[in-house]
Amino acid sequence: MLQAFRDHKRWLMFIAMVLIIPSFVVTGIYSYNRMTQADNSIAKVGEDSITPEMFDRAKREQLERYRQQMGEQFRAGMLDTPEAREAILRMLMDESAVSQMVAKEYVDVSEAQAISLIKNADALKKDGQFSPELYERFLQSQGKSDQQFVAEIRRDLAKETLLTGVTATYPVPPAVVEHLHKIITEQREIQTMIFNVDQYLGDVKVMPEEVRAYYDQHQKEFLAEEHMTAEYVVLSPDDFKAGIKPNEEEVRGYYEQNKNQFTTPEERRASHILIAFGEDKEASKKKAEEVLAKVKANPADFAKFAKEFSIDSGSAQQGGDLDFFPRGMMVKPFEDATFGAKKGDIVGPIESDFGWHIIYVTDIRPSTIRPFEAVRSDIEAEYIGQMALREFSEKAEDFTNIVYEQADSLEPVAKKFGLTIHKADNVTRAGVADPELKPLFNEHVIDNLYGDECLKEKRNSSAVEVGSNKLVAARVVKYYPTAVRPFDEVKAEIADGMKLRKAAELAKAAGEKKLAEVRESKSLDGFSAPVWVSRQRLLGHPADLVDRLVALPADKLPTYTGMAVEGGAYIIGFVKAAKVETPKPEELQSLTREFATIYGEADRRGYLSALRTELGEEMLQPKFIEGEQQPE
Repeated sequence: MLQAFRDHKRWLMFIAMVLIIPSFVVTGIYSYNRMTQADNSIAKVGEDSITPEMFDRAKREQLERYRQQMGEQFRAGMLDTPEAREAILRMLMDESAVSQMVAKEYVDVSEAQAISLIKNADALKKDGQFSPELYERFLQSQGKSDQQFVAEIRRDLAKETLLTGVTATYPVPPAVVEHLHKIITEQREIQTMIFNVDQYLGDVKVMPEEVRAYYDQHQKEFLAEEHMTAEYVVLSPDDFKAGIKPNEEEVRGYYEQNKNQFTTPEERRASHILIAFGEDKEASKKKAEEVLAKVKANPADFAKFAKEFSIDSGSAQQGGDLDFFPRGMMVKPFEDATFGAKKGDIVGPIESDFGWHIIYVTDIRPSTIRPFEAVRSDIEAEYIGQMALREFSEKAEDFTNIVYEQADSLEPVAKKFGLTIHKADNVTRAGVADPELKPLFNEHVIDNLYGDECLKEKRNSSAVEVGSNKLVAARVVKYYPTAVRPFDEVKAEIADGMKLRKAAELAKAAGEKKLAEVRESKSLDGFSAPVWVSRQRLLGHPADLVDRLVALPADKLPTYTGMAVEGGAYIIGFVKAAKVETPKPEELQSLTREFATIYGEADRRGYLSALRTELGEEMLQPKFIEGEQQPE
């Protein structure tokens, strides 16, 4: 049970990350599916169709998340199993059902709530404050406008609102929560003595004949995975930049036509006092007017009044200060009032979805335009980039054709475009180990290289798009099938492993002998200083050891125990005393919420299944899950 809880804790942390940060970078898939009722649909939920294009996009996004999370353990083909494909398809169908139900039930999230979530995202903060520059850079990287992104956040929050009502209401018995709290917080006072493997390596000898015998008896351990040496060329817009010279007239024309790109928008700094509507909106407005009168009478005391009256706890502690912000960062009524006032004006009460605002405009940064000479180099770089992209687009087809038509070598295409032919070693079916080459050798390049045309017929691969405006063509130089590695190559590795195993045996024998002695003598000479540990407070001790020590019955203490741990060391543990702390109410509440989320997941799955059934679901291409698609 404890391990399940630990696993779910990691899962919950992942879910939190998915909801708070990646929601800012993943676009919705269903904003337009009613427009894409293609004949090749895989499945339908209600009026929405799931198409192969949507499936492929979701698969790519999932693979990219796995790539970032798993690092070198990532494998491009990990989602190519029927189970993985079915999970992706079910996810798309669930998403469709939720989107339709959000529309049907008129679930809505205000623009203010979406903006608040954006402004509180850690990824968009600098020095603890929301950064308009980071936000603008993010929007540019996603090719979205502020309005579009806010709309997407509102849609995603509406979906979460619908599902949270199901998953957050699971009844968790208090006795279960209290028992779990005891399991993870129960403590033992321990002292340890460690017998490390390193202490015994000098006493170990491994004879050559032992190494040879081990090699002969364990051939499967020394199989070298099939791999190849490949050569490749890369074509991108960068290959055309050197030959492009900016035209002075066009550069100046670009500046004049795109001055908005070089304009810093006007920013206002304001402080505010927020008065809640409460149960009586008119009474709250009257209170806001009374506070406004006090503030206007004593503007120097605005910060004091903010701390006293404002319900916006975050800004109230700063005297109501919201720092500088441009248009588009605040709810519209607040923004209109702030940008319609002059520096030093105090305006209000202004109504928004949050309540009544009293606004004090404390500073103004006027809009500025960077002069041409200051941005010339940026414009020239942009010009060169655009022209290179245009030339790349025109030449990409030539690259593809030459690679295919002159398939016995990469020399012709390299000569045509002035490219360098590179070499990559140890290319396996899983990809390449070199992190710099991983983006170039994606699953499509690997599939080409291990296909019959490249591997058996010695032809070039096709030109594969491995990134935005980047093409790769490759060919096999030499193929190495699966084979047992030569003895001379692995004998040192075998000898080292045998030494460690023998040293671990000596450490265990010495530890068990010492354990028997201390049980008789009760002497703690050589043991570490006493510390209190628990399953959630390991203090550097192996988790398996702490599990064993905490599991010892409290009524049998003090006592000794010993065990071999991962890595070969043997540890003797002396457990002197036990204690159980009374749980604090907030600890039990936190565990209850986590349990409700864990067990509520079953309710969530049931709810989604019921939604799909209510809307009507149909699998149009059952064989798609197996990797097959019906002919059109």
